[in-house]
Amino acid sequence: MGHIRLGTLPRSKKWREVVGLIDSEASIDAIAEAAAKASELDLSRASKDPLFQFISSLLVRLPLLARAPGFEDALADLGVRENALSSVTGLLAGLELAIDRQSFQIGSSSDAGELAKTALLETLSVQLRDQLPSLFKPTSQEIRAALGSFASGGRFADLARGFFARLAYRSLDYYLSRELANHTGQDKRFTDDAQRIAFQQALAQHTFEASQIVQEFAGGWYGKTVWQKQSLDQEAIDRFTQYAFKKMRTELGRRRDTA
Repeated sequence: MGHIRLGTLPRSKKWREVVGLIDSEASIDAIAEAAAKASELDLSRASKDPLFQFISSLLVRLPLLARAPGFEDALADLGVRENALSSVTGLLAGLELAIDRQSFQIGSSSDAGELAKTALLETLSVQLRDQLPSLFKPTSQEIRAALGSFASGGRFADLARGFFARLAYRSLDYYLSRELANHTGQDKRFTDDAQRIAFQQALAQHTFEASQIVQEFAGGWYGKTVWQKQSLDQEAIDRFTQYAFKKMRTELGRRRDTA
């Protein structure tokens, strides 16, 4: 089974500009925007990656499936075991297995798919646990209800923001982390690993703040596409993810200009 990598940014002119910004101790805003610009082509292709498409479909469809009759059968069709709803951990493990199985059926894995898988599972973990009781183990009905609650414009907007914030950060870090190690040490941008990690944490916060732009349009898109037009197919989901990437890229540039 082959593996599709995102690209070869370190040899590109735009990537050399990113390296120059790191060398010059430029701000987080400038580095994040430049890295997003350098990786724009690779990330725009992600929406056409079969595994990424499967994961983005899960992001949009899972809440609807949870609200509809026959949810357990729908999970079984995905390859998720019957007892997956016994816990949030079980559900996430089942979804991860379903994604890996889809990758095997496609015949290839991809960096875009792996980044999206991690972003989806982390987002669901945080969002579901925020809604479920903390003192007692949630029931399968409570887990299903929590997942189904995202099938509304406002709640889906929260879910989408979490997903794209994590995806944007991990996509940027995918490229940057390989370069940051070259700028760690005496007389370099980061004197030690602690400073480098602090930079990466600041980058994660920066992308989360930028992802508010996704939250602002995702709810309206969901309501219009799902409930008004009732035309939720993969093509519509692909257009949504492409637009989300574009909005994130634009917002990162705007934040640099206003910093």
